[in-house]
Amino acid sequence: MESGKKSLEELTTAGVFHVPAYQRYYSWKKPEWDDLWTDLFNLPSGKQHYFGTIIIQKTDETVTGGDASGYGTSAEKRVNLLIDGQQRLTSLALLVTAMTECLAELAPSTAHEDEIVADVTEMRETFLCDDNIYQLELLDEADNEYLQRIIDGRNVPEPERPSQRKMVDAKAYFDAQLADLVESADGDLVGVANSIKQLWQTIVELELMVYVVDADNPEKATLIFDSVNDRGRSLSTFDKTKSFLMRTAYLAAPDEPTAQTVIQRIRQAFGKMYSYHQEMLESPYVGGISDDAVQRYHFISFFDWSDSDQHSDPTFLTELKTRIRELRLEDPEACLEYIQEYTADLERGFNALSDVLAYRGDDEIASLIDRIHRLRHARKFYPLVLKAWPELSNDERLELLDAIETYIFRVYSIGNHPSHTGESSLYIRARDIGADSPIDVWVSRLVNVMNRYEDDAQFRRSAAATDLYSKASSQDLRYFFYFLNRHRAATEGERGGPSLAEAMGSEYTVEHIWPQSPEELPLTDGGEYPSPEARYNGNVHRLGNLTLASRSWNSSWGNCSFETKHSKGYGNSQLWVQTDIQDQYDEWSIANIEDREKQLIEFMLEKWATPETRFGGIDDPATAVAALTEMERVVLKALCQNPDGAIRRDIHADASTVPDSPFTNPNVNGDERSDVGSILSRLRSVGLADRNKYTWYPTEDAQAVDIS
Repeated sequence: MESGKKSLEELTTAGVFHVPAYQRYYSWKKPEWDDLWTDLFNLPSGKQHYFGTIIIQKTDETVTGGDASGYGTSAEKRVNLLIDGQQRLTSLALLVTAMTECLAELAPSTAHEDEIVADVTEMRETFLCDDNIYQLELLDEADNEYLQRIIDGRNVPEPERPSQRKMVDAKAYFDAQLADLVESADGDLVGVANSIKQLWQTIVELELMVYVVDADNPEKATLIFDSVNDRGRSLSTFDKTKSFLMRTAYLAAPDEPTAQTVIQRIRQAFGKMYSYHQEMLESPYVGGISDDAVQRYHFISFFDWSDSDQHSDPTFLTELKTRIRELRLEDPEACLEYIQEYTADLERGFNALSDVLAYRGDDEIASLIDRIHRLRHARKFYPLVLKAWPELSNDERLELLDAIETYIFRVYSIGNHPSHTGESSLYIRARDIGADSPIDVWVSRLVNVMNRYEDDAQFRRSAAATDLYSKASSQDLRYFFYFLNRHRAATEGERGGPSLAEAMGSEYTVEHIWPQSPEELPLTDGGEYPSPEARYNGNVHRLGNLTLASRSWNSSWGNCSFETKHSKGYGNSQLWVQTDIQDQYDEWSIANIEDREKQLIEFMLEKWATPETRFGGIDDPATAVAALTEMERVVLKALCQNPDGAIRRDIHADASTVPDSPFTNPNVNGDERSDVGSILSRLRSVGLADRNKYTWYPTEDAQAVDIS
């Protein structure tokens, strides 16, 4: 087949179509199915529908088939790679499957069964499967088999991934449209069959602009795709990035073999990233997180941006394109290296975030990932996490996650700061901290931001707010009481109580010990307040007056007096946070609220303590020097020998010449070199070193202090 305008029927004569592994999984949803159905079914008589561009790449492969029983002649068809059009052709395959099933079901109830069955056979052989050769093969074995099962109507299992679920939903959507057609026909099944036959005629006459690329010129498909994609679901920023990188790599490469090698690496990397994204979509934490969003999180951690507008979507792609185009004009070889570096690092980021969001362990890492997401502010930490995660051990990952949970609970849950608080500072740290930095650097930089808003003193004040119940969300308060209840159960050597999911779910609530709307006010003296009512309202929402209760318990006792709760309610509770009230207090007063509040705040400060780091509380470079180990001093001395900057290897070599140096293998890229890198990152965290890509510099403060 040659390039040019074709009908869909003509396209099918080119052979079969295999979706390459570097393409996107099936992703169409109801808006696209609606458009497809409406465009095809409502096309005026005598009109052709333009179905956009299709890009295929020839291959030297063929597939053979034949009668499943082993009889009959063997068929052979040429294999073409489907570079553009897989979403549309997959959707059409599901629509045609639904059409053939509908026709096969109604045929026996008409006087034209043989003719209708013949039409069904023609449809299937033309567009679905002929001689046991499927017209369309998807990008991986699991999805391909799933599509074939749908087409054949044989034992379709429950979907295991989002792409399979979308195929099932698409088929169900088209089934529903055809069922409506049958129902509206008022028994005229022949009329329905004719309508479906007309729909089939519309499909085979679809007008396409087909671009055919030879097998020995695969990069041409990339160039065409980048310039003519015009149909189907709009390309995501992520898809546009893939196309741009491949096209620019082709233009920057010194020769054809180099171009093909780099383009193939890009395709393989994006194929893996599509797979990682599928895993993320299965996560219980993020719903429909887009690959554009993941790419943006990576951009924040990778690119040397200077303004928050630069990392918005789709602006970040514009920034990336500008950088790469400038490099291509200045130094094509450097441009090619940058494209490969960016692609590899982007794949690394997708892999890391997939590891986090799809984590399946039954350990403390899994628990912390779950808890961070239950606190609802996890996404602003994604740029930092995807950068740090690959280089950390499991113990270090626990430290990082624990620091993030503490930050979220202090700043947002109890501190009640707006959701954007600290976000720009977190993004700057994700950008500036080296991926190979030691865990104490990551944690200390997090703690520095956290302490701006909720250091220990402020955290204590926030928890002691008289209107804490109104400021903190019910979910966050229940989060706190869950851990208090678990702590008390562990102290008593018992198990039981609700899970975290149950405590934060609909069956539990925050209970006011003094009820919010008492039948009789338990105070007669207003004290420093203008009235007893004002004094009551000034204390009823404090932490000390709150606890956790099941909704059934709360419906029975929630609005009762303390005396009734004490004698009948708390004693029957299964929660330690209620039985403790029963055991510790015979009456309830403002003094008791204050006493209990102090106890709860002390637990809160212990449970969500400020993480300890090497340089915790040190923000002055001169002070930091005094806290350096001897090894760190040696690296700092070596760094200061290079005021104009040096790469890690050269600093390692200089460090080995310092008297009494612990570094003795300057020519080996091993543990010593890694130690130097970790120390440089640590020095940077306290203002003694700076970095530009791979070059390290001593700061003015470092050169000014005495490190002898």
